[in-house]
Amino acid sequence: MRVRDLALALCVLAAAACGQPAQDDVTYETGSSAPLADEGEATEHAVELEPVDPLLVAAAPQDFIAIEPSEVGVFGAATILDAVHDLVSGEALEGEANVSLTIREDGDIAFADIVRDNIPDDSVAAGHVRVEFRREPEGWFPTNAYRRWMCRRGAHANQWSRELCP
Repeated sequence: MRVRDLALALCVLAAAACGQPAQDDVTYETGSSAPLADEGEATEHAVELEPVDPLLVAAAPQDFIAIEPSEVGVFGAATILDAVHDLVSGEALEGEANVSLTIREDGDIAFADIVRDNIPDDSVAAGHVRVEFRREPEGWFPTNAYRRWMCRRGAHANQWSRELCP
């Protein structure tokens, strides 16, 4: 069941970025652009993530289900990477699943898209989560979250859907 919860959480992040200006966005992608540990910290748990496919980042909000950011374990933090750390590290990276991350900033608003695919689950193939953040003096705080799934079977097999996988 934990795998399904993580997949659902990943689906949420995709919806918030749709329709937002792309010209001023800052995208954190692989390697040194989006490390999960600060340069001065020990890097035994640091991970390099691939960027989310641009077509998934461009998904419309109506393609997702809105949820509370706390449902996917996202709370306010000093940085967006700190806020989404639990979604892109630890158990989320175990097994054969792949995790990708794209963060886009536009002034005091930011969007984090997290996609987990190749999920070792018989019903869920992938999950996409999108979280919208607002910058405050204390750091970044999630304002909205969204999720969607790609099912292995059923009416929506191999397609992104708002519907739970059978």
